[in-house]
Amino acid sequence: MSQQWQIKFYRQANGTEPVKEFLQASVLTQAELKQIKARLKRLQEMGFMLMVERSDILEKVDDNLYALRLANTPNNPRIFLCFVKERLQIYLLHGYKKKDRKIPKQHLNIALQRRDSILNQGDDYDTQ
Repeated sequence: MSQQWQIKFYRQANGTEPVKEFLQASVLTQAELKQIKARLKRLQEMGFMLMVERSDILEKVDDNLYALRLANTPNNPRIFLCFVKERLQIYLLHGYKKKDRKIPKQHLNIALQRRDSILNQGDDYDTQ
């Protein structure tokens, strides 16, 4: 059996973890939270291969930027994430409630900036 991926929350300079706050803010239903937890567990087990098995769950948005999806739920939440393959880590970057067909630029830009921050800092990111 292959090694499991480690799920990590992106941490801002002030110590806040935006995705953790999004999940704890009571904006999602209990059923959505349960579904997110199950999908994160599956992602932890499978990594990239989840996209092959369940493209409805994990969608590629940009180079090393993916969206964990829950469709047909009251809030239609999305969580952007990126992979750090060398360390088998998955960083949860940004969460939002999807309201339109297209990804709003403001949410995409936040996720891209956070992805770049992690990838540019490499091993130093975890020592902050």
